[in-house]
Amino acid sequence: MARPIKETPILYGEDARRFLERMNEHRRVSPEERARINANYEMCMEWMRRGEERQKKLQEQRQKEKEEQQQEQKDEGEQQ
Repeated sequence: MARPIKETPILYGEDARRFLERMNEHRRVSPEERARINANYEMCMEWMRRGEERQKKLQEQRQKEKEEQQQEQKDEGEQQ
């Protein structure tokens, strides 16, 4: 079983100052690295789009099946 995640400690004093300093540093990224990052981003966005389309199709299919079942039950009730 996994161990619970501990709370993130609050930084004070010199630790907090060093942390903020590192967070404010701007890292230089080469054009090749930027292109690779953008390509990965676009690929992930395409996966999400396809997943959303698939989810929508499945929901429509389930709704259609549900409506067909309800119609069958209604038809059976009228026949009796």
